[in-house]
Amino acid sequence: MILFNIKTKLFLILVLVSIIPIIVVSLSSYRSYTKLVNEQTSLITSTTIGNSVKSMEEILQNIDRISVTLLQQSSNATAYSTVSDELTKLNNTNDQYDIFMIRSKLKLIFENILLGYNYINGLYLFTPDGKWISYGSSGTDLRLDYVALQDQWYLDTIQRKGDLYVGEVGVKPYIINAKQSIGFSRALYDPNNHEFLGVFMLDCGMNIFDGLKRNPAPSLSNLYLTDDQGKILYSTESDQIGHPLPASFNPAMEQVNSSSQYKTIQDKMMTVIQKVPGHNWNVIANISLERLYEQYNISQKLFLYVAVSCAVIFLLLSFFLSNLITKPIIELTKMMRKTKSHQFVKIRPQKSKHVDEIGILYHEFNKMMKDIDTHIRESYQNKILTLDSQMKALEAQINSHFLYNTLESINSIAEIEEVESIVVMTKSLGDMFRYSIKTDSERVTVSEELQHVENYMAIQQIRYGDKINFELYVEPEIQNHYMLKLLLQPLVENAIYHGLENKRGKGSIMITGKVQDEQIIFEVCDDGVGIAPEQADELRQLLLQPPEFISVGQRLKQSIGIKNVHSRIVLYYGDGYGLTFHSEVHRGTRITVKIPSL
Repeated sequence: MILFNIKTKLFLILVLVSIIPIIVVSLSSYRSYTKLVNEQTSLITSTTIGNSVKSMEEILQNIDRISVTLLQQSSNATAYSTVSDELTKLNNTNDQYDIFMIRSKLKLIFENILLGYNYINGLYLFTPDGKWISYGSSGTDLRLDYVALQDQWYLDTIQRKGDLYVGEVGVKPYIINAKQSIGFSRALYDPNNHEFLGVFMLDCGMNIFDGLKRNPAPSLSNLYLTDDQGKILYSTESDQIGHPLPASFNPAMEQVNSSSQYKTIQDKMMTVIQKVPGHNWNVIANISLERLYEQYNISQKLFLYVAVSCAVIFLLLSFFLSNLITKPIIELTKMMRKTKSHQFVKIRPQKSKHVDEIGILYHEFNKMMKDIDTHIRESYQNKILTLDSQMKALEAQINSHFLYNTLESINSIAEIEEVESIVVMTKSLGDMFRYSIKTDSERVTVSEELQHVENYMAIQQIRYGDKINFELYVEPEIQNHYMLKLLLQPLVENAIYHGLENKRGKGSIMITGKVQDEQIIFEVCDDGVGIAPEQADELRQLLLQPPEFISVGQRLKQSIGIKNVHSRIVLYYGDGYGLTFHSEVHRGTRITVKIPSL
């Protein structure tokens, strides 16, 4: 599968190493650019709102100054008479001529105010007894039947005790030729005796809010002027004037204080709010960041074009480099496929999970190692077969049927003659012979192996009488486990002929068996003459050597007994299993057999 070869893997790695940084850099650059746009937009909006607030603050200061200083201005250029004096006269007369003269005297002051501020539509004075004097521009004037004493704006103005009252935005029904405007009013008091003289009102046109028209992004944002109750006094969308501010602004309005601006970004909308100092007005700018990003779409496309161009270039470079780097490996694998250096035997090709060039190298090396391993195993098997042939050659020399018949005949005669010892010996010898030469399996149960040992000891105890005591202590749970046959009897035989036969007096042999750490451990102990230290060292060295075979039918003398048993265990079960022994002169020998628990 070409999708998983080294060339493809290297190509994918180079692509990832190159493409991922491009993606990260592009995203980081775009986010930095977006953040910069947000910061610049926020800065421009904040500056614009700050300037608008200053403009509104100056206008309100001018209106406040006009209404505060009105009473102190002189009504006549030749004779000193203030507006306060004229209002006092107006409150004390109902004569139309006097009222006309007072109006004439105040006309110059009011006209100067009208000419000085283009956003003032009219100036109006209302006395406590219902009389009024008006000065309007562009044909505006109060209705003749208008009485302001019960209007809410009038009552709210008096309640403020001389503080400036800001009215609502709208068309005044009591003004002729009125347009949408906003009124500012103040209660006037005599500066000498604090007597209430009346109410002064300025009716200002909507051009008073021209300072708010400096919108930083007219197509993307809305500007609002609201009072503390959230009522819109002015908006770039004129149909919203007089309506309450949308509820989405309420959380931000609660965070506004008189000393600083408040900024927030929520749901892709940037909101900047600043309070007009000294008044309950708030200037609000609401900018759609989503629409702002649409305006900068060309920048986003530029980032995309640059990223795609770099990605294509790196793809081509990755393909070229991966091809250049993997070419020698590919050639090497082709050579390994063509040359097969080991021809021991033919085996079926096995599928490997590795399918790239490294997998092919692994497969070929693994096959070579399998061939070598097969050759080595065959060599061992040939040697084992040689040993097996030697045994079978000896077995072939004896006619098994003749031996069985002879033993049965001896056994019959012994029973007739009532010679119990011969009966026992012939029966045990027959069982041992059958056990030794059966060829259906090399493995037997532990109980069968122990029965073979007991048959052997039955014969030996007849021979030696009570000179040899035999004891067997094997755990019941291992009786049904399997082991190689003929492992214990040679060890018992070795104990008799090398340990107990040359001992004076009685001797004993004890076999124990147990399971420990998933291993079966047998111990064959005798209290015979023991082994001299020099012979013990030679025997340990012999056990460390692998079995040596000369030819078919021939074996070294050293391979008999302990060495033979040890070699069979190692060959069958592997390293880590076999025989160990401990011996002391005149005290006996203990041989330990270790095999796996099967």
